[in-house]
Amino acid sequence: MTHKSKLEVWLLAAIVYVVAVLLLGGNPWIGVPVLVCLLYMAYPQQYTIAPDALRVSAGLVRWTIPYRAITSVGPLGNRIAIRVGRDSELLLTPEDPAAFVADVTKHAPHLTGAAA
Repeated sequence: MTHKSKLEVWLLAAIVYVVAVLLLGGNPWIGVPVLVCLLYMAYPQQYTIAPDALRVSAGLVRWTIPYRAITSVGPLGNRIAIRVGRDSELLLTPEDPAAFVADVTKHAPHLTGAAA
C-alpha cells in the first residue's frame, strides 16, 4: 500500500521565496540550483508499506526501513514519528496519519500498543 505525503508548508514557502527572488532579478546561477534542490525534496514524496519494510521516497532520496528495526511509531504534532533503534527518528507527514500508523503496526506486530 502506498501513502502520499502532504506538502510541507516550510518547503512550499522556500520554493515560492526562491521563485520570487529569481523573478525580481536574483542571481540565476545561485537561485536555479537552489530551486532544483527544493523541487527534488518536494516531489514526489510517498511512503510504501511493503511486506518486509517501510519504503520512504522523497525526491531522489530513498530509505528502506525494515519493520523489525522500528521501535516506535506515533503522532508528534502534525507529523508521524518513526523511531528506528534508539537514536534515529524520521518525521513523516502522510495525508491520512491514522491509516498510515495502522498499516505500519499491522506489518510490525511488536509495535501494537506503541502507536497512539
